[in-house]
Amino acid sequence: MAEDEGEEKKEEKKGSKKLIIIAVAVLLLLGGGGGFFFLHHKKGAAKKGSGGEAHHQLTPKEMEKMIKEHPIIDLKPFVVNLSAPAGAAPQYLKVKIALKLDRAVTAKEVDYRMPEIQSAILILLGAQTADSIQTTGGKLSLKDAIRHRINARLDSGKVTDVYFTEFVVQ
Repeated sequence: MAEDEGEEKKEEKKGSKKLIIIAVAVLLLLGGGGGFFFLHHKKGAAKKGSGGEAHHQLTPKEMEKMIKEHPIIDLKPFVVNLSAPAGAAPQYLKVKIALKLDRAVTAKEVDYRMPEIQSAILILLGAQTADSIQTTGGKLSLKDAIRHRINARLDSGKVTDVYFTEFVVQ
């Protein structure tokens, strides 16, 4: 009988050891799964833009290639008198513009034609009214008009986008 009791205690110890090992394994699996979900979910949220769409993160080589292939050129600031009815108080626009180009060779032509491009932009900006450019639609329309005016003067490539980096109406 003493042997039976000893065997029962050994079996209980083995059973409780198995139970502890199983419990620890389950906790590790749950913790690992939860950690993976948390990290994966956090990375996914960081990649999402304001529209909820995922953005591809560029490697340094991809970034360097993009900069070389699609350069962005900052233009000098423009300050112009806006168009207004006779007798109205004058209003001014100060705007900084950056141009995204379709290829690197276009940057050389833009640099060469800069006086012509600046003149076309100045004339276009001076024809605007404060009311027409203070809305989002007005700014988008102005961006398109600038892009079209510049592209009409380029032979080696084109401007793919126009960015306003500063826009002040006073």
